[in-house]
Amino acid sequence: MRSTIRTRLLAAFLIIAVTAATAMSFYFLTELDDFALRKLDESLDAQARLVAAFRSATYADRRLTAADGRALLAESLRSLDSPSIPYRVRILDRTGAVVADSQSTTLSGEPTSLGTNPEVRASLSGRRGSATRTAPDRRIARYVAYPILGPGGAVVGVAYASGSAFSIGTLLQAYRSRLVLAAVLFVIATLLATEALAHWLSGPLLDLETGVTRFAAGEHSVRVTPRGSRETQALAASFNALADEVERALDELRTEERRKSRFVSDVSHELRTPLTAIRGAAETLMEEDVDREDARRFLTTVVNESDRLTRLANDLLVLQRIEGATGELPLRCLELGSVVRRTVEALGPLTEERGVTVEVTGDAPEVLGDTDRIQQVVGNLVDNASRVTPAGKGIHVALGRDGRWATVAVADSGPGIPEDDLEHVFERFYRSQLSRDRTSGGVGLGLSIVKAIVTAHAGRVDAANDARGGAVFTVRLPALPPTDLDPPAGR
Repeated sequence: MRSTIRTRLLAAFLIIAVTAATAMSFYFLTELDDFALRKLDESLDAQARLVAAFRSATYADRRLTAADGRALLAESLRSLDSPSIPYRVRILDRTGAVVADSQSTTLSGEPTSLGTNPEVRASLSGRRGSATRTAPDRRIARYVAYPILGPGGAVVGVAYASGSAFSIGTLLQAYRSRLVLAAVLFVIATLLATEALAHWLSGPLLDLETGVTRFAAGEHSVRVTPRGSRETQALAASFNALADEVERALDELRTEERRKSRFVSDVSHELRTPLTAIRGAAETLMEEDVDREDARRFLTTVVNESDRLTRLANDLLVLQRIEGATGELPLRCLELGSVVRRTVEALGPLTEERGVTVEVTGDAPEVLGDTDRIQQVVGNLVDNASRVTPAGKGIHVALGRDGRWATVAVADSGPGIPEDDLEHVFERFYRSQLSRDRTSGGVGLGLSIVKAIVTAHAGRVDAANDARGGAVFTVRLPALPPTDLDPPAGR
């Protein structure tokens, strides 16, 4: 079974804490041990040198070598036998025998002559002697010997000082129960602190893991709250940003799939009517008893429906080129007013045939655009307006400027657009309730093409009803800033 990151963090922190505490404890205990030994050595050295100097200075007094003198010296040293003075000072003669001792009682089995000790032999030869040994109670015993010089510098005895200090072993033995209790408390405190730290570090990661798992399972709305360290917050923020992008991409993909499905359905629906009419006319013509007039009428139906299919195919190709990103539009600086007027003039025969007049007023700033596409936008809007405008009525095309936009508004004199249809008129194959009989000859792609072209020019197009009657389609394209060569407004 694979361990979790929380378990790994807990184990790692606990090992590090215990190892660090053990190493620091050993270091400080060793330093304390060395410090105690140095202080002991300094004190013993001072005591031995003091006694040696004192004894050397008074050696000339012969009474100090007599029995009473030795007794007086021993009495003086025994005054040092106090619990507050943890040292033992002895005076040895030239053979190493003890002639005076600061300790009033001598342990059983303790030798009366110390001449075999290396530090004593070194001192009897005129040098300072020292030695370190382990006492029976496992304490560190330190011994220092200084020579006592007589007249002429001859060695007449030894000032011998000794004492003991604790060692790591004695310290651990003496405080064993306390050390065990302290170790247990330290481990418990370390566990609690490590648990809190591991929870703080691993909690955000576990939340992120849960969020990623749920997201992978299909809950694309899942987000995690950035918390914890800076790195985990950055990781959570990155996940949320990635989730937003994925969700947005999935929404766009679903929208595109629905659009494609609807497009296929709409195309199939649009193809069914002309194909049915063509098939019906063809089957009728196959009969031998069709008179000449009916045959001509059925052939006209075949031609008209074939033209409808051709227009449908052409309009679909236009949409494919515009929306399919098959290439950027060749934009150049255009005088929008001139393009609009040329387009209206080209549609003159069509509008005259329908008995509709077209008036162009105002002026518009220059824009960046493709001439053919802009003419197609204006042509589709004017063509649609002429279909719904009664004979004898007119269409008004108004040019203008609205802030940073160059505007072209095409207003017809028809019945207007039902309110329920206003938000759908730019959808593919959509026809308002007033034109669902398909008698106008359109295939429902004209306004979709208009919107696609305007959008490709970074503009927008809106549909609304005029309060005076009829519908108004307004195209807004980004206007170019005026140049120094432009004439002032109003001239």
